[in-house]
Amino acid sequence: MSANNNRQRVVITGAGTGIGRATALRFSASDAQVLLLGRRIGPLQDLATEIEAGNPDIAAVDCADSRAVNAAVHEFAGVHGGIDVLVANAGINPQRADALEADEEHWEETLRVNLDGVHHTCRAVLPHMLLKEEGNERGAIVTVGSIAGLAGMKNRAAYGPSKAAVINYTQSLAIDFGRRGIRANCVCPGFVVTDINREWLEALPEEQRKNLDERHLLGLGAPEQVAEAIHFLASPAANWITGVALAVDGGWRAS
Repeated sequence: MSANNNRQRVVITGAGTGIGRATALRFSASDAQVLLLGRRIGPLQDLATEIEAGNPDIAAVDCADSRAVNAAVHEFAGVHGGIDVLVANAGINPQRADALEADEEHWEETLRVNLDGVHHTCRAVLPHMLLKEEGNERGAIVTVGSIAGLAGMKNRAAYGPSKAAVINYTQSLAIDFGRRGIRANCVCPGFVVTDINREWLEALPEEQRKNLDERHLLGLGAPEQVAEAIHFLASPAANWITGVALAVDGGWRAS
């Protein structure tokens, strides 16, 4: 927490839309001081206006650009006296394809954003967390994986492996930094309906849509439902949880 108040200082990547946006609203509702990171300034400004009372910080950066991420994180930590939580949410799925159809450009871009972006953001945040005194929790990291990272899925030749790597990376963080006061967990959402994928969902053939609905025993997800899980894992209530890959999937894996 800040030396000046009890507000959590939270960095959220991919904050402009979808799960990232819902997560920013959830932390802001708990009076957190948030840094909103994303590639497009417009959605970040719109979100900042919506949570104006929380006086959020924003920075338009590509999380795969380590220098830009370092600069934004360092400035935020300097102004607010440190960082308590990182939500590494930024991710893309630009091409649904099998191994033969996945083109090199989309393969590289998917790994660059989904895996390199998580790594660069964690590397930027960790030194600020480790500056805190030993003995208490120094920080919590929550990454966002996917059910596609927990098991192979059709036409996810790039996306699935990128999210599996995020899960493994998060568990490595938990092992490497757990005894130094930092927890790391990964939330793995099922199919979450957002503005970005709603058009794709509506265009699905009836049989595919029916199968998708049936696999999610509690129905398709909303960003706010995933945000609640993220908020919990970052909270003191989860202070004995680390190294977990938590499926937030409406029962998809169970079915």
